[in-house]
Amino acid sequence: MLYLIPIEPLEERYTEQWYRWFPEYCRDYDIDYSIIDGITLVDEVQVGTFLDINSTVYYKSEQLKRIAELFHRKKIKKGDIFFVYDIEFWGIEVIKYLSELNGIPVKLYGFLHAASYTKGDFMEPCAPYGKHFENGWLKVFDKVFVGSEYHKNQILKFRECEPDKIVVTGNPYKISEVQSRINVPDKENRVIMTNRPDFEKRPDLTLDVFYDLKALHPDWEFMVTTGRKKWGTGWIRDEALSLADHGVLTIQEGISKDEYFKFLAGSKVMTGNSMEENFGYCILESLVFNTIPIIENKFSHPELVDFDKNLLFDGIPDQMDKIERMMNISEYNVQEYAEKYESSLKYIFRIMLGNHKQIITEPELCREYLKKGWELDIECEKL
Repeated sequence: MLYLIPIEPLEERYTEQWYRWFPEYCRDYDIDYSIIDGITLVDEVQVGTFLDINSTVYYKSEQLKRIAELFHRKKIKKGDIFFVYDIEFWGIEVIKYLSELNGIPVKLYGFLHAASYTKGDFMEPCAPYGKHFENGWLKVFDKVFVGSEYHKNQILKFRECEPDKIVVTGNPYKISEVQSRINVPDKENRVIMTNRPDFEKRPDLTLDVFYDLKALHPDWEFMVTTGRKKWGTGWIRDEALSLADHGVLTIQEGISKDEYFKFLAGSKVMTGNSMEENFGYCILESLVFNTIPIIENKFSHPELVDFDKNLLFDGIPDQMDKIERMMNISEYNVQEYAEKYESSLKYIFRIMLGNHKQIITEPELCREYLKKGWELDIECEKL
């Protein structure tokens, strides 16, 4: 049995998509699975950035209670697998304790998105003591999946872990599902910033870039978006409102995911000035809709765009130059850079469960399973 331990599915985060995509994969490939859910306090981010810290701890605590109950009721069997959608999970090491002390060997896999070594991450203030917990989590997992080589190197630099335990899979994505959610609009002369307006995304730098470019190109539209009720807080919100009042930019706040996709798909260029990215979903979403990302030549950025130098900037002047160039270019295909992440789910499951290898000789069954991506015997693969 495969036990899925999700992150709470917030609409404004990719956690909502992951919550659906992993069980869907299990159903498509006839994998026995069970979801271990939690209970949220709120379904929006009130304290924190990526997730609401109070609500996520409450959610995870409920998941741990249910796991303990499964061991108590003898539901967990030798060889069962646990997949944790985010190993930055306070208490997750208890699965290893339950396994050892109940005498039931299980496998433990998980994804690591960020941790207290990540610059600007909301967990960074906890680094002096958090590093000890994070080392423990890395120790108890059989394999840890990450979105980029950059992130793997950051883990090896700042934490204690065997290199072969960390597997770079990329973050899962389903391009066709996302594209089918909207009627893709025509491109407009718009530059969009889609990063959430939190400190580590350095929205102030992007607003400055928008201000300077608007003076040069008054006919271009500059837009910021958020699914939250308000874009930003404090002085950064005041600055954005002032720029909006002076016609520099458009603020789209409290929008749905589909509305966000429409604005993104209708833009020619996306840009941002993040302090660090272990994997950038905003970049990936931009690629999916062939909205050209102009991103800093650091972190995981080069990997996401296959090291395309036309999309990577070094310094603000270079950022502005490359935005101008791509806004005036007639055609530039970046969608193909997103395609590799469609195989991420398959890669993760192969590592956890093996290759689903079956010895099947009946031609129709062979074709059916080959379409699903199963690895079959050599004779079957010739069909």
